[in-house]
Amino acid sequence: MSWRMAAGLLGVLVALGGCVSSDDIEAVRRDVAALRQEVAGLAKTNEGARAFTDERLSKLEADLRSRFETTVKEGEGARAALALRLDELATETRLVQGKLEENAFVLGNLNSRLDEMDQQERRTAGRMDGLERELKAMDQRVRAPSPSPPALPPTGQAPEGAPPAGQPSAGPPPAQPVPAQPPAPAAGQAPGTPPPVAQPPATPPTAPPATPAPPTGPVAVAPTAPRPSQVLLPPEEVYKNALSDYTKGNYDLAIAGFKTYIQSYPKTSLVPNAQYWLGEAYYSQKNFTQAIEEFDVVIRDYPDSPKVPSALFKQGDAFLQMGDTKRATAVLCELMTKHPRTREARLARERNIRCR
Repeated sequence: MSWRMAAGLLGVLVALGGCVSSDDIEAVRRDVAALRQEVAGLAKTNEGARAFTDERLSKLEADLRSRFETTVKEGEGARAALALRLDELATETRLVQGKLEENAFVLGNLNSRLDEMDQQERRTAGRMDGLERELKAMDQRVRAPSPSPPALPPTGQAPEGAPPAGQPSAGPPPAQPVPAQPPAPAAGQAPGTPPPVAQPPATPPTAPPATPAPPTGPVAVAPTAPRPSQVLLPPEEVYKNALSDYTKGNYDLAIAGFKTYIQSYPKTSLVPNAQYWLGEAYYSQKNFTQAIEEFDVVIRDYPDSPKVPSALFKQGDAFLQMGDTKRATAVLCELMTKHPRTREARLARERNIRCR
């Protein structure tokens, strides 16, 4: 603004020409030079301020870029740690699930045994009641008065009214027999002594059966039936042992146990679960190809089993571990479509799977 005023003043002075002296012109020139110097100083100051501003902005940009890169790296590290933790939680969940199933089968086995014991107790109580009734009946028979046997005449005398010896009886005896006179005393017996009562003949003791003598010749030995090579345990024991081996990390024993259960008891209700845990054992051994085949058996042969969502999720995860993203996406999309409200479908959605 000062420079413009000086220029306008100079123009006025030139227009007035003859009224301005050389000193005035010189003063105006000095003012113009001073104004030019001031303008140059302001320009330098402006350039310095611009350079400082550019430098400061560069530093801020570098600082922001470094912070952003650090944040991204930390985010990647946190993401990797989170993924590792999720895998650990998935493993712990499978172990807990195995323990829960093991406890459920133990409880089921205990309930079955309790039912059997209850039935045995009822049968035993019925037998005891029958034995008690038999004992009461025997006690009543023992306590009932038994009729006394009639007195027999002395040896050699026939009862009155009986036919002589060797002569047949003329007819049936009378209904009311006449009381007989007391027989004569036997030889050596004092008079007035009642005759001896005849006792029933004693039963001769029976000799114990004779023990057959051992044969002296060679004895033929009957051939014994061959024993089975292996004793097969009950189905719940086989399943429980295999599941216990899996939770302990003995995957080879678990695989053998689950295969034995599936082959020996193919019509039981635990076959889908055994098939699923067989795939889990192969997955834990990082044998992803075999694990995918075992999970596919669960999905194909047991579509109504509650293990199907878990089998789909683990099959998709196995494809991801093998690098087959296309097939993994197809399996996980099938999981989210057919079983959208399951925990496995929620885990699949957290992996940002894009379905068509």
